[in-house]
Amino acid sequence: MRGWNSSFTGTEIAEGDMWDWVHHAVARIRGLGRERILELGCGTGLLLHRLAPTARRYVGSDVSQAAVDRIAQSFGGTPPGNVELHHAPADEVRFIAPGSVDCAVINSVTQYFLDETYLTKVLRQAVAAVGTGGAVYVGDVRSAALNRAFCTGLELATVDDSTPREQLQARVERRCCTGTELLIDPGYFTDLPAVIPRIAHVAILPKRSRRPSEMNRYRFDVMLSLDTPPARPTTIPEWRSWAAADMDLATLRHILQNDEPDALGFSDVRNARTHADHTAAQLLQRFDGPPSAAEIRAEAESGGAGVDPEELWALAGKLPYIVELSWARSAPDGSFDVAFLRDGPNPRTAEFPHHPTPPRQHTNRLWHACAENLDPLQLRRYVRERLPGIPTPDRIVVLEEFPLTPDGEVDRSALAAIHWA
Repeated sequence: MRGWNSSFTGTEIAEGDMWDWVHHAVARIRGLGRERILELGCGTGLLLHRLAPTARRYVGSDVSQAAVDRIAQSFGGTPPGNVELHHAPADEVRFIAPGSVDCAVINSVTQYFLDETYLTKVLRQAVAAVGTGGAVYVGDVRSAALNRAFCTGLELATVDDSTPREQLQARVERRCCTGTELLIDPGYFTDLPAVIPRIAHVAILPKRSRRPSEMNRYRFDVMLSLDTPPARPTTIPEWRSWAAADMDLATLRHILQNDEPDALGFSDVRNARTHADHTAAQLLQRFDGPPSAAEIRAEAESGGAGVDPEELWALAGKLPYIVELSWARSAPDGSFDVAFLRDGPNPRTAEFPHHPTPPRQHTNRLWHACAENLDPLQLRRYVRERLPGIPTPDRIVVLEEFPLTPDGEVDRSALAAIHWA
């Protein structure tokens, strides 16, 4: 299986990692138990080819006509009767009747959206296409909360050991500000029910995987249940701090096996997948931090491993408990909450503590990233070609939006003031 290139090495991500990524995405969608599926951004059909054979109806759309044609060709030119293919952007669903599917899937495409406004438009239309009691799966979302940890880990993996802290910090700062993909804070989704009232339950989930890679360390999945929660909500009697309780896996197993609590919850569980990169990011911001990349890396890796989410899922699989993890905490260190519910005949879901949205934007600003990557010489050449005879500007000022007069017209006097500032 050919997939994406690694940000860390520039080479293709290992085939085993790609298969693992696809397998767990398919398993989560199948776990919803839906038979009529709409996939927005179906790409080359990695999910479609695995989900469609057991679906009563599968509707796939993609902005690329070549991708749609490739899927059709994989079926010999004519898709089976339960599969429909459409060439359309993610915010265009006029080809499907409202409420005519059980589930909408938006997997590994949100990073290519323009901004939060477009994302919300897509989700509104996806929700409208899903019938009562359905679900929306938003998979492989790049986390804005973890962007600094990701950028720090990436730079640490590519610089020489002797690189000074100041130089490394400058590289991290630039990378944080010049990304060209949309990053989304988990708080965007937890705030979404106020924007789309049909959303009755939001689950922010770490990716499943035993194979550590950027595809599961810095990304998350979202389950949006419409109209009703997916199961009976269960209140956790007490949320314990994982660190304050000095908890580890052996102690947790002992509690579950011997005390047999009906419901048990821990908050702020240190995430083994992201903790070292976050620690390195903090060390970079200290004026008295380690002086070189090698020393920063060594100190970050010596601060304790934390818990891999997969270890908690594995533990619950050996005991009569259902485990639920929530990444709604939106913390820059990647910590998460975990709840254990004693298994029984009636399905239950944990009520996780509410975490106020951090005082930051839900998404990054791609206009700024694009502006940072502009080549002024190419831009001036572009202007000369399209406006021959017009003097090209000797200075370029990037605006997020044009200043307007009270009548809604462009305020030319304000533009002049900006030009000469």
